Amino acid sequence: MLKISAFCFAKSRLNVLKEMRNICHRKIFTKMCDAKLNGKVNGLDGKTPFLIGVSGGTASGKSTVCKRIMEKLGQVDVDHTQRQVVCISQDSFYRDLTPSEIQKAEKGLFNFDHPDAFNESLMKETLMDILAGKIVQIPTYDYKNHSLRKDEIITIYPADVVLFEGILVFYFPEVRKLFHMKLFVDTDSDTRLARRVPRDINERGRDLEQVLCQYMNFVKPAFEEFCSPTKKFADVIIPRGADNTVAIELIVQHIREILSNRQRASEERIVQVAAAAVNLTPVHSPAKKVNSGGDGQFKRPH
Repeated sequence: MLKISAFCFAKSRLNVLKEMRNICHRKIFTKMCDAKLNGKVNGLDGKTPFLIGVSGGTASGKSTVCKRIMEKLGQVDVDHTQRQVVCISQDSFYRDLTPSEIQKAEKGLFNFDHPDAFNESLMKETLMDILAGKIVQIPTYDYKNHSLRKDEIITIYPADVVLFEGILVFYFPEVRKLFHMKLFVDTDSDTRLARRVPRDINERGRDLEQVLCQYMNFVKPAFEEFCSPTKKFADVIIPRGADNTVAIELIVQHIREILSNRQRASEERIVQVAAAAVNLTPVHSPAKKVNSGGDGQFKRPH
């Protein structure tokens, strides 16, 4: 009678342990699913975003191309903390000007299209942090005052695809090699000038003479010397910019495939990690009695 009671107690204890293990596994799986953000599993498996560089001359339509891509992917109205695709402007990486340089800029005599106008090291560090899946903060640029608005910070959350657009994003070798895909928006120079003049007058508070003077003395020569030669690094050249709907649609389709593949891979990783967690949890069962010549001793299973 005593042996039967002991056996029932052991069996009951084993059932309790198994149920506790199952509850534990369900909690682990639930927490992993809750931790999923933009296709990532926080603390379990990060991944490198697909970084796309978008270059081209002034007013070539770089920003508009990026905007069209975001629109077609349905990312414009998505909360910025949940976006799978984000866009960053190289203008946020203009360096701080000295007092004398600010005076020149106010007269339209500072060359903002020269590589020296940018903070290359900060640009590289920020992109490397983005590729590492980190949250980064960048300032917005004040075109009227020629300075960075450090009180207006843009927070960039981890995303699957990051678009980085600017006139010289392919100029710096250490930055250029970080891109997985490079796009060059190729627009006629007359069209670009026709776009730049009203933009700088209406949006940036410049007068016509200043805009034309800056274009002829700095913008056009800098494009020919620094920007245009980087076209050879592009994987895809987009003639006519945002008007080229066929090219944009092909790029969008490629990005959709990237997002789809990463979503599928992320779900597979969750299942694999959950399965591994189940298999690695030790389950203690009663030792089995092994025939060993009738000595009544228990042996460890091999």
